[in-house]
Amino acid sequence: MEHLRTKITFIKNKFHVRLLEDDMVINEMACRLKQDTGYCSKYMLRWYHKLGGMSVMAESSRHRQKGHFAPIGKVWYEKDLRSCGH
Repeated sequence: MEHLRTKITFIKNKFHVRLLEDDMVINEMACRLKQDTGYCSKYMLRWYHKLGGMSVMAESSRHRQKGHFAPIGKVWYEKDLRSCGH
């Protein structure tokens, strides 16, 4: 059974994308445009897998899309969210 999932919530004019393991938040990003939620999910899953996290979903996300994959609008990484108090 997969214990990893993503959850997207709209808070204060941003789409917050959270990476959850069971019900614990292990990473979070935010983006201005809904189209960038896929980028945020892929970015967090990629790093989860690169750092040794065992998940079929994370491994698949690393190989699903080839080529350059960049956000269209503004993206806030976890460190940005922590520094501005969100």
